[in-house]
Amino acid sequence: MRRLLLLRHAKAVPLCDGEDYDRALTERGRADARRVGEWIAGATGTPDLCLYSSAARTRETFEIVAAVLPRPVKAEPETALYDAPSLRVLGLVRGLPARVGTALVVGHNPGMGEVASLLTGEGASSDRLRLASRFPTAALAVIAFDRPDWSGLMPRSGRLESFVTPGDV
Repeated sequence: MRRLLLLRHAKAVPLCDGEDYDRALTERGRADARRVGEWIAGATGTPDLCLYSSAARTRETFEIVAAVLPRPVKAEPETALYDAPSLRVLGLVRGLPARVGTALVVGHNPGMGEVASLLTGEGASSDRLRLASRFPTAALAVIAFDRPDWSGLMPRSGRLESFVTPGDV
């Protein structure tokens, strides 16, 4: 059994004069990331590995989530996740080592919401509909796969266990 946690970064400050890559989280974003992290800690425990976009807002989201997990998580910044389309995200997930049973990926929309919808074939229809219609900041999709490794993940091969937004927790 494999479990994939797809997390969109939390609410970031608007783009002004700086670079999009360097945008930090807002106070609300930090609170949302903490709430979703606490939900992850209680519902799934600590993932075996986390990949996160190296942009400031995704790195900060990961750090806040990691701080509330029951134990330290092995994590790797992944430049290729910055504004990655769904197929790039899927390619990174397919490349995860077989020893990783639960993976957390922290990235950006639209890629995160699209790959969550792409991979989900089963699960509560109300959650699948919510996920397909909107994947807001700090949204989390937990998708389970009955597979021996990550390499063969196919569209609609997963079961949506949970779809959580900060307003849900």
